[in-house]
Amino acid sequence: SVVTVNCMRFAAGGDRHGTKVMSVVTRRLPATIEQLPAAQAFLKSLADQAGLDPRLAGRLELALEEVFVNICHYAYPSGKPGEIELRVLPSSEHFVLDVLDDGQPFDPGTLPEPDLSMPLEQRAVGGLGWFLIRQMVSELSCRCEQGRNLVSLVMRQTTDEDGHTSGSSHG
Repeated sequence: SVVTVNCMRFAAGGDRHGTKVMSVVTRRLPATIEQLPAAQAFLKSLADQAGLDPRLAGRLELALEEVFVNICHYAYPSGKPGEIELRVLPSSEHFVLDVLDDGQPFDPGTLPEPDLSMPLEQRAVGGLGWFLIRQMVSELSCRCEQGRNLVSLVMRQTTDEDGHTSGSSHG
């Protein structure tokens, strides 16, 4: 199910007369790997509608996949069904994708940075997911909101003098 609500947002440096109304679109899905294609289709559709550069949308889709799979595997105890909520707030400058779950509290900030200097065969399995997510998006924040885990993935979209779109400085 898709829900749209209006959100009032003040333009930078503006007042009530400079207010823009933007739509926040949400979708709730069962926290199962089988729902990943539906989550990706939801993101793709809204990214296309917002005019997000396809390269940036692809990076955001990859970050969503990693977060979604982590929630499916780790947020909910085995046998206990859970849910994932996707919340999108696009603007001309940013495309924000919030991923929320009611699972076990988790702070990716507590994870150690991977040691990329070690040879691949000497590294522990896993541990690169959150590193990858940080590389894929312009901004990443994780917090608890009303007892829920909230991962906020932000893609900055700016236009240069020639009208070309550019995003995060991460190669």
